[in-house]
Amino acid sequence: MNIFAAGLFTETNSFSPFPTCKSDFDVVRPQDLKDGTRDMRDMVPFVQWKNKSAARNDNFLFGLSAWAQPAGLTLKFDYESLRDEILASLKECCLVDVILLSLHGAMIADGYDDCEGDLISAIRQQVGSNVIIAVELDLHCHLTHTMIEHADIINTYKEYPHVDVGVRGDELFDLAIDASLGLIRPT
Repeated sequence: MNIFAAGLFTETNSFSPFPTCKSDFDVVRPQDLKDGTRDMRDMVPFVQWKNKSAARNDNFLFGLSAWAQPAGLTLKFDYESLRDEILASLKECCLVDVILLSLHGAMIADGYDDCEGDLISAIRQQVGSNVIIAVELDLHCHLTHTMIEHADIINTYKEYPHVDVGVRGDELFDLAIDASLGLIRPT
């Protein structure tokens, strides 16, 4: 099975006068992992997803992880460039069975009140209806109709402080695999 994983994560405070720029994001790309300039050691839940994929002999395909501290609205161009980089990375992978996304759920950019919904719907449009899209969200998320419409599975953290990111990631992985195999049908 081909499992693609990516993340775009920041919590927007719409009242903050300080915009979130691309330079505010800590971005890890597949090439960073290949050339050894970065590793996944601290990248929860990606480490779990990679390990669980390996244990099942699945092909784990890492797309991108971008994370920024909470601040104001993300600049439109910066959001679109990160989104489009994830989409391009997914396109390079060709056929995938499962997509795992680590998102916040409260990211806003200029012109985008629902960045997560926009990203999920763009991914759905690209891969069609037969690929399972599973999303892990922060418990401080906005759960939108667009997210629900285009994702097959959405799982949120349940703890604050967020000590259960890995546990929820493991749950998400298992649910996504079971859905892909037809063992469950999430609604």
